[in-house]
Order: sequence, then structure tokens, then C-alpha cells
Amino acid sequence: MKLMKKAASVALASALVVVGLSAAQPAVADQIAGTITISPTSGNVSDQFFLQSVATSVGAPVGFRAASTSQIFQNGVLVGNISNLRTTSMAVTAGTNGLDGNPALMDRSVIATNNFVSNKQLNNAALSTLTSGTFEYRYYFHASSTSLDLVNDKYLSLTLTYNATTGAWSIPVAATATNTSLTASASGTNVTLAATVTPSGTAGNVVFREGATTVATVVNAAGTVSTTLTGVSNGAHTYTAEFVPTNTAAFTGSTSGTASVTVGSQPAPATVTGDITVQVANGVGGGALVLTASSLTANLGSVVNSGGTLNASGTVTAVVDDSRQVGAAAFSLTGQVSDFTAPGGLVLSSSYLGWTPTVTGVGTGGAVVASSSSATGGLKVARVWATGTPSAADPQPTTTNASALLQLRAPLNTAPGNYSALLTVTLT
Repeated sequence: MKLMKKAASVALASALVVVGLSAAQPAVADQIAGTITISPTSGNVSDQFFLQSVATSVGAPVGFRAASTSQIFQNGVLVGNISNLRTTSMAVTAGTNGLDGNPALMDRSVIATNNFVSNKQLNNAALSTLTSGTFEYRYYFHASSTSLDLVNDKYLSLTLTYNATTGAWSIPVAATATNTSLTASASGTNVTLAATVTPSGTAGNVVFREGATTVATVVNAAGTVSTTLTGVSNGAHTYTAEFVPTNTAAFTGSTSGTASVTVGSQPAPATVTGDITVQVANGVGGGALVLTASSLTANLGSVVNSGGTLNASGTVTAVVDDSRQVGAAAFSLTGQVSDFTAPGGLVLSSSYLGWTPTVTGVGTGGAVVASSSSATGGLKVARVWATGTPSAADPQPTTTNASALLQLRAPLNTAPGNYSALLTVTLT
């Protein structure tokens, strides 16, 4: 058999089924898996023949091989018959009807007026209730050739569309999916939003939103659109972009993921300094160390010979107040001590000075730093004193009280003298 070349295969669609000629019935297990291929794939109700060919991907199930017909349904209601009754005695020249369990295939290549393909125009009086919208072409397999049961007999379904004004019908074409992406950047109190829509050049609008609030709507022409928002308040802002196509039948809409920015500058680093002094006296196995301080200045006093080192200790304190908005970057309070010096060109490495940080209020103390003979040990390099982030509590606690116990462990052979060093504390 020759099958017309203009054809399209459409996947099986769910549908409602009917009993009688008009009453809609709930869906039951009479629709079977498979596809229907027809030609042409579009036409007009005034065409001489509704179809030139029809084929199925499966044949009749066992128990439903007595006859077959084609029926038109709309909204689950029977509109009318569209083919002659096909039986097992149908002429071979008319095609194969699927009643032998094999796929059906019929066309007009041998019999031009093959009414087993279709037997009337769609504008036939028998189909006069067809209205604009989608409708079904059903290919039925019947259990009986004398009593057609359109509820329980098995069928395949193909969805078509119809325009009652023009008389045109066709197989629906699925809308092309679109994709929308979004970037956001801030400069001062201005926020620039840029969206990209694919396929490019798809007509429609891009709607920019912050939460549920629309902040801008821009016409999409080339696939990339942008807008700049001015006077945006300080803090974090999160945006989305939705593409709304002009032709919703040809293209789907799409929504981007979120894009976030923070408006407003971060506080500049703050640095403070304080003096640390120590005295090493004669006669105590190497001398005494004394530290004098005010606020960030500590007097470690005279050293004591204990455990094989010259030991001294003292305490420094600092207070950090942080009232920034929740979500701001964590702060870091660090300290670093220069080498101790004494008159006469004496030098004592600050690596011999360690500390034990503690914090009350908001924040966390840094790690304990032990004295060391290493060139990069102790407080010779910057060490974390305290860290913290703005609190989410209401009312918001803002104060970090940081203290550190300074502990000097100098060698026994340290030259005597009044030593001092500079403590540099940095807040970022």
C-alpha cells in the first residue's frame, strides 16, 4: 500500500469517553497506548476529504477485533462518525484496518473515494455541533460489529484543533520553551538588572520583581534587556525576572533564578595602638620585666624565674560595638606586638609573648597563642583576638568585650633592662 508522505505522529493523549450520542462519561480503561498518524496534518472543513490517510502504531487488542470505526469527540461528548464501518471482510485494496492485531494503514492511493479513511467533510451536517477549540479523532476497535460500545470498546486518540470562524483544523504544535537568566550588580544606591531570554528575539516583556513587587517591565526584542533602579535602600536585595511572551501559543513563559546584591559600603578597617613595657631587674637569673599600660597598655611587672624561663603576665582589654544589619560580613579583631626593646640597643623577640583571649557579650574569642622561640611564633605575627557577626536578636546586643591575658616566657639569659613593645590592634 502507498501511504501519503505528508503525515505526523502524535503521542497518545488522555480523554473522556461517552455513552450514546451526547452524554459525557468519566474516563475508563478503554483508551489504549499507541499513536495515530494522519495526512494531511491540517486542512479546512470544506476540503473534499477530511483525511487522505490514517495509520495506527498498534492493532486491535484480543476481544476487540470484530470491527473498527473513526469517531469525532469534543469535550468528552460524541460529535459524530467520520468513517465507514470496517470489518474483517474489508477489501484488501482499501488497506489494513488493524483487526488482525497488526497496525492499521489506509489511504486513497488505490481507491480515491476510500470511505474507510474518512467518509465525510468536517462541515457535514452530522458534525454540526463541532465548535472552536480542541477535539478528538478516535480510532475504535469494537468487540461487536452490530453493537458498537463507545464506552468500553478500545480506542486510540489524536487531539486536533478547530477554528469555527475560518473552518481551519490542524494538529496542535507545542509551544517552544523559553529560558530566562538574570544578573544583578550594585553601584552606590543604583542596582542594574540584566536578563537574557532564549531563544533570542522572542517577542514579549521581561518583568523584574523584588519578591512579589514589580520594579520594572522592559520590552524584549533582541534577547537581552536591562534596567537600572535608582535610590535603592541600603542592605540586601533579591530579584527575579519573568519573561511573558506575546504569542503564548508559540512560546512558553519562563522565570529566572534569584539574583542578589548588597547596597551600601562596608565599614573601613579601624586600627588602634597601645604601649607595652616590661622591666628586667638585676639579680633574678637574668632580670625582671614590668609592663605598664592604660586601656590597650599593659604592665607585665617584674619577671619571675620559674620553670626555666623568666615569666611575667598582664591583661589588655578592648571593646567592639557592632550595630550593623544582620547579614553583614563578620568582623575580626587582631593583635600584633613588635619586638621588645630596652635602652642600650637591647632587643627581646615578641615571639616570647603569648596570650589567652576571652570574650563576653557578642562574638567568639580567638585561639590561645603560646610563647615560642620561633621567628613567627607568639604575638610576633598578627593573631585573632576576637571575631563576631551582627546579632539577629531583638533587641539587638551589639557589644563585644574582649580581654587577653598576656604571658611572657623569656629565656633565662635575657639581658636586664626596662623593655617596651608596641601592641597594634586592628578591627576589620
